[in-house]
Amino acid sequence: MYRILLLASVLLLGACGGNAQKKSAGDRREAEKTAPVPDMHTAETSLDYVGTYTGIFPAADCPGIETELNLSSDGTFALSASYIDRDATFYDEGTYTVDGNLLTLNGLDEVSYYKVEENRLRKLDAGRQAITGDLADCYILKKTN
Repeated sequence: MYRILLLASVLLLGACGGNAQKKSAGDRREAEKTAPVPDMHTAETSLDYVGTYTGIFPAADCPGIETELNLSSDGTFALSASYIDRDATFYDEGTYTVDGNLLTLNGLDEVSYYKVEENRLRKLDAGRQAITGDLADCYILKKTN
């Protein structure tokens, strides 16, 4: 009789222990489903930033500067800046890098920075910060192709 009770107790404890393990594994699977996944998307991996961007940047002594920036897939760029109502156009070429969403143009008199956004580039100041103020939205180049 004691053997039967002992055997029943062992089976009962074994059954309870098995459920605990199943529940624990189920909890792990549920936690895996709900755990946040790190976002590995950057401009370099997610956005198609290669192409031509155009816009008109503000200028102190004329109505604006028509700007065209062409980013090639080989890491080179061509930049054209034409002053409106003046006979002055400047061309620059060089290389660029993209780190996260920061686009850096090298090969100019001074390095230029842009924030890569979807289908546009936002010009940044020398400290890599967005330009603020009333004209902040005028420092955006939109992708044309």
